[in-house]
Amino acid sequence: MHDCKGFTLSKPTRRRLISGLLAGGASLLSGCAWDGHVNMFGYTTRPNYDDNIRTVYLPIFTNKAFQTTPHRGLEMELTRAVIREIEATTTFKVISDKNKADTELLGTVVTLMKNVQNRTQINEIREGEVILGVELVWRDLRTNEVLSNRPKPIGVAPATELPPFDPDNLPRPGAIEAPVPVVIAYNGRFLPEVGESNASGQTRACNHLAKQIAAMMERNWQAPPRLP
Repeated sequence: MHDCKGFTLSKPTRRRLISGLLAGGASLLSGCAWDGHVNMFGYTTRPNYDDNIRTVYLPIFTNKAFQTTPHRGLEMELTRAVIREIEATTTFKVISDKNKADTELLGTVVTLMKNVQNRTQINEIREGEVILGVELVWRDLRTNEVLSNRPKPIGVAPATELPPFDPDNLPRPGAIEAPVPVVIAYNGRFLPEVGESNASGQTRACNHLAKQIAAMMERNWQAPPRLP
């Protein structure tokens, strides 16, 4: 063991040490927000989802794809998977009363295909996939804002003077924004040789889509300003 009784710090070193401790304490205190979240060095404890949204109205998905016997009722399975994923991974609650909901999420199945990726020597399916594509529109029922639309850059002119023909400009105050459906697709693989079937691929595709839909409901990054 070393004897530290004679160890001393010079005055400049003590000043720098005290200044560093005070600066660190001040940064920690300034990082504490009033709502209990901490913002420091570009990081935050805030959730990735909008705090102003609490509830989502999610009706059964509309199915416009051609359905055959193994895939009938696909929209029911997909709707259940999306509800389960939203309530498990987000801060939102799915409710059945549209009049009490903050937002609504509308989905439409537009693509349902089956591909054979590999065959056995006797021409049986060894590996296949079910491809599922949907269109999504997420709208704020309180303001009629379409949350799923792509963020637009902020124009140079004030919002009240923006020309209506410029597609990059935001809509005029009070105008109803036209929804642009977001199209996403996923495939679900199935292996008949290990006991899997079309239903296995359909379930995998629904679960993948549900995860992607829940991830897309995160708050958007701020759009970059538009140069004059």
